Amino acid sequence: MRKILLLLLVINLSAFNCIAQFYIEPVIGYQIDMNQSGFNQINSAVQFTFKKSSGYEFILLVQKSWALSHVSNDSAFTANLSLPLYTAAQKTILPGSFSFSAGHRIVLAGKSSVNKLSLLINTGLTAQQIKVSYRYDKNNYTLLNPDETQNKLSIFISGGVEYMRLLKSGRLFFQINVSSPPAGRAFKYPSSFQLMAPINLSAGYSIPIKKK
Repeated sequence: MRKILLLLLVINLSAFNCIAQFYIEPVIGYQIDMNQSGFNQINSAVQFTFKKSSGYEFILLVQKSWALSHVSNDSAFTANLSLPLYTAAQKTILPGSFSFSAGHRIVLAGKSSVNKLSLLINTGLTAQQIKVSYRYDKNNYTLLNPDETQNKLSIFISGGVEYMRLLKSGRLFFQINVSSPPAGRAFKYPSSFQLMAPINLSAGYSIPIKKK
């Protein structure tokens, strides 16, 4: 994995030469996690796109994924014989993330058309926070092996496809991307969940800024 990421980094650094057109692209979307159900997010991003030719563009991407709460129930126990042995403990998980990456938009079909189909490849750094909180009678009951809030910062890779429509004043596009979890070891503390590997469905718009 590290060798692949290093190779892609070298390719990324060489992509700045001969820029023909520059775009700013706001992106909004929705993503779900492949590793567990219920870990859903609203995705927002800004792409800075450098067009080198009709078939290739280099992209710098800043992305923030806003957590949607995932609620479930665990059991809390007590040694107090005057109370029920266990009670429900409401668990709320907020899975959020932030990433910065560099990538490539490679046109597969429609180079000379207003409709384009492209391959997307990105590598970068991502920070995931999976925040956990519980709601129950903490004075009388105790949770056994509760989940804890987890944080992970590491490199990742993603890929997908994109449909783009050229308009008079810009470009409208729709994407589907699949991302790997952050590289490296999993959580040190045993958890009922894993690092996220999101599938992202999004739409964006290209705003042309400068042309050489």
